[in-house]
Parts: sequence; C-alpha cells; structure tokens
Amino acid sequence: MSILLQASNCLLLSTDLKKTESHWRDDPCYKFIYSIKGSMQYQSKRNEFSLNENEFIIFNPHDEHKQILVDNHKFLIELDSKFLNEMTASVSFIRDDLFFAQSSQKHPLIMQWVLFVNQYMQLEGPNGSRSSEIFLEHSFAQLGLLLVKTTIGSHTTDMNMQPFQEIHPALFKVMNALKNDFQHTWSLREMAAILDISKFQFAHLFKEFIGVSPYSWLQLYRIVRSQDLLVHTNRTITDISTSCGFSSIAVYNQLFKRLYGFPPSFFRGEYTKQIEK
Repeated sequence: MSILLQASNCLLLSTDLKKTESHWRDDPCYKFIYSIKGSMQYQSKRNEFSLNENEFIIFNPHDEHKQILVDNHKFLIELDSKFLNEMTASVSFIRDDLFFAQSSQKHPLIMQWVLFVNQYMQLEGPNGSRSSEIFLEHSFAQLGLLLVKTTIGSHTTDMNMQPFQEIHPALFKVMNALKNDFQHTWSLREMAAILDISKFQFAHLFKEFIGVSPYSWLQLYRIVRSQDLLVHTNRTITDISTSCGFSSIAVYNQLFKRLYGFPPSFFRGEYTKQIEK
C-alpha cells in the first residue's frame, strides 16, 4: 500500500513499491528518507549509501541523488527549506542554508517518531482526512526540531548521545570514551577492549545500534568538533585538522567535502558571516 499526504510545509510518502530511479533527482527541499523494513540503496554525486532497518539519510536541497534499490518499505518526507531553516534558527546561530551531513544515521528518538507517524497514517488510509492534515502539521514541526537537535549537520556543536544510554549503556560508555579522547588514534581492538569483547563482535554491535561503523562515528565527531573551531577561532585549518585527530589536512578536507559538498574553508567563510550579522 502507498500513502501520499501533504501538509503546508511538507509531504509524506510511505510505500511498499520497489521502484528503481534511472534519473538523477535535484529537489529544492530537504528529503528525509527512512528505512522502516529491509534495506535501501541510494547514490549521490559524491557518495553511495546502504540503509538498513531504522537507518536514515537526509538529502539537502539540490543534492543530486537517485534511488538504486528498495528491498521492502520506503518512508520519505520532503521538508520545505524555509520551514526547516526557521527551526534551525531557534536552536542555532545558523539563520539559513543548513546542510545535513551526507551520511547514514540512526537515532532512537527519530525511530520512535517515524514508527508512530507511520502507524497513524496506516489507520488514516491512503487518502487521509482533515484530521490527518492537522496531525501532520504538528508532527512535521516535531520532526524538524528532532532533526535539528539530533542529526549531524553544519549546525551541530556536539553529538546527542543521551538516548543511547538507555537503549545500550555499554555502547554509551564506549562513545563517551571516544568523545573524551577523540584526538587519540583509536584502533578497533582498543574500542572493543572497553567492553571486553572481540573487535568483530564490537564492530557488529556498534553498527547495529548506532547506524555507522565505530571509526566512521569517531570521524563524524571529529568533524563536529572542527566545525566549532572553524567559526569561533582564527586557528588555521591545518592546525584545526591536526588538533581534532585527523591524520592529515588532505584526509580532513576530503571527508568534509564528501559530507557537505564543500571544503572547510567555504564553511568557515559562510558561517562566520552569519555570526557577525
């Protein structure tokens, strides 16, 4: 069954149709894509993504992308860019041009929101009603705030880990250790030793609950730490990359551009202007 519903600032699609897109899309909105069941594969001009159950990705306005595979169920929401930027301005120094990191992610609060809304839409049926419009208007505002507060992007100053403390205290302990010593050159064996399990068990466990590999999560956190330094200090980009634990400025620049589509120097120029306004 497919459900397509629209509110003033957003559009929701929940479908079991498994359609491959042969053409690149270039939408003027933010696209939140969530895998409720099975796996999904997407491609952008600079990344390829495999989403497993309860993992999601957000494409920024005009991020070129296409759907390669949907194994079971697709849940998609298109969010008006002005609407989401207003949400961002309420909790961040960024006033416009929010960029989410092009990375698969997983978060308990996002999962709870999606499953609840999807179940409600199943009750309403494919055509919806006036009550479903009212429900969606409020729900999309909730989603906007959740994405801004929990999802990694150009506005992020820290990783929101608190919900993981309840769902998996042991992994929360590891994430805290990585945050407290993020400049260290961690090995998978060192991370696994915190839980006294094998590195293979640990890697599987981390990916299952957090949505990315342990090393990818650490690199994302390093990027987040660097963003704050880029806009709030005059330190050189080389110095920032080294102090945040990157092996070289080339690695730092490459990852930053793969996540956002632009280098740290552009990020610094754009967002420093917004602070100065």
